[in-house]
Amino acid sequence: MGRYIALALVLMLLMGTAGCGWTAALDDRIASWKEMVKEPIDQPPDDVIDELLQEPEPEETETITVKLYFAREKGDGLEVEEREIPKVEGIARATIEELLKGPRTEGLKSALPPGTRLLDINITPEGTCIVDFSSHIKEVSGSKAEALAVFSIVNTLSQFPTVNNVSFMVEGEKVDSIGGNISTAEPVTADYGLSE
Repeated sequence: MGRYIALALVLMLLMGTAGCGWTAALDDRIASWKEMVKEPIDQPPDDVIDELLQEPEPEETETITVKLYFAREKGDGLEVEEREIPKVEGIARATIEELLKGPRTEGLKSALPPGTRLLDINITPEGTCIVDFSSHIKEVSGSKAEALAVFSIVNTLSQFPTVNNVSFMVEGEKVDSIGGNISTAEPVTADYGLSE
């Protein structure tokens, strides 16, 4: 039995010294890491910092010239305003968004009622462009104003070879007319007579 006690004491002594060595090694590592953190980091040269802080050069965006049809100030017809816009995949959508921004040319005004928004636009394989506008588009007053609004949109979209005619929707519903005077029950084709 004395042998077992002696063996147990030797094992405990070995474990105690091994643990101390491990703890000391860990303390040394921690101390070296603390020293590394205290050392100053080399600063990059000022020209490198300036280069990193510079704004990237804007990429050259390809543009396209589109024709936008706006009402004459007197409301007696439509006039074309050409505008450069970024050439994007959904060019019909981008063009109608430009039309909704209004004219930049003096003597012209938007043919669309204030607040009108484009909700959706799609072109069928047959060439019918389906446009869906907010309910504001129905606030046109009078047959002349309605004709200007309809053909402002139709003529603008018909400049694209993929568009043969335009079908109107309001708030997701097909409409027979946006103001009660011009039929939109069937797709509408361009009429440039208002632009003469």
